[in-house]
Amino acid sequence: MKKLIPVIIALFATSVAVGQSVNDVVSLGAGYANQVWYSLENDEQGTSPKSNWDLAFKVSAQGSSIHINPSVGTELWVYPNGDTADWASVDTTGINGWEPLYNSETSWNGGAFDMTANPNDPFDLGWGTYDMITHHVVGDSVYVIKLGNGQYQKFWIERLASGTYYFRHATLDNNMDMSHNLMKANYSGKNFGYYSLQNHSALDREPANNSWDLTFTQYTSILPGFGGYLVTGVLHNDSVEAVKVHPVNDPTSYNDYQTWTFNSEINELGYDWKSFNMQTFQFDIEDSTVYFVKDLLGSYWKIIFTGFGGSTSGDFEFTKEKVSSVGIGEQEGSFFSVYPNPAREQLNIVLDTQEQVEVALYSLSGQRVYSEALNQTGFRTEQLTLPTLTSGLYILQVQGSNWGKSEKISIQ
Repeated sequence: MKKLIPVIIALFATSVAVGQSVNDVVSLGAGYANQVWYSLENDEQGTSPKSNWDLAFKVSAQGSSIHINPSVGTELWVYPNGDTADWASVDTTGINGWEPLYNSETSWNGGAFDMTANPNDPFDLGWGTYDMITHHVVGDSVYVIKLGNGQYQKFWIERLASGTYYFRHATLDNNMDMSHNLMKANYSGKNFGYYSLQNHSALDREPANNSWDLTFTQYTSILPGFGGYLVTGVLHNDSVEAVKVHPVNDPTSYNDYQTWTFNSEINELGYDWKSFNMQTFQFDIEDSTVYFVKDLLGSYWKIIFTGFGGSTSGDFEFTKEKVSSVGIGEQEGSFFSVYPNPAREQLNIVLDTQEQVEVALYSLSGQRVYSEALNQTGFRTEQLTLPTLTSGLYILQVQGSNWGKSEKISIQ
């Protein structure tokens, strides 16, 4: 039988010391009206209405993913009866038989617009094709999008060039046909730049990406054979890792996080720690369950969910406890840069770390194609000789014990 786990409430005005259990509540409001970004060390970092955007564009240097807003009922299909040359004649005949597209629930790098990418073609990004000469992504697909207000429009991401997304949308009868752009530079230090197609306006709606670990929100979960459905839960930031441990005899005293393999998939905390009880008409919380989270700074936290208010309040109730802390000296000076990009047979990595690191190169499909341990410390430049690789885009990851960073690079 599921039950709420009793906790000892200990509130602290400043940062949480190791071993101190804190009871906390994050609220999305009635009807899950908001999205909340949260730092395990510093509590809430930002709140924004869930309904003020339609599209989210990844704004990191090499980012190209584009997400839709499922929390307001936005739906997306790639137009199956033509391409950009057929822009003027797009219609929705037979749309009930088209395959809907959803954002990835496991990675911020997988937006709904990216889901048609050919995994065997490193230049195919779904909505467009990467040009090795210009280093632009050229849009080659037309989409039909259903907005939260129920209106159907056609949509075309024309290109991503020099850090700017250019896109076009129109009503199906062509009475409205508009072009817009969104510049990555306007969202420095953020994960996404947002756009409202209904209001024809860009939005800066999230806090700095180095200030939060978790976001409490609504997102699409995929049920094999049934498609996507909207859930309310917790996702984590890039470079944050987590693991679910179940069953645990005594969650309040269990702190053995070192024996578990942490997961970078952003929905490790997710939504299924709760279930709706049709007899009591309240939410039951999965018992004997602990989540461990490695935050952006490298500290480890234990999270136990204790209650959920549903759409009445949108309250997430939980305890958090810091089980291991990283020192300030370990956080400082951990960064890297890479050149040249594009590269051919060699890569130069500029590092400033106080520890040994591992460098790995991954294809966009997630296959590791190269790895090497770098044993020196301090500020230095490391030269890597790469194996023979197929030309295309790859992800370079540098991993230390308390931090990790990645960058998309092009191999010619």
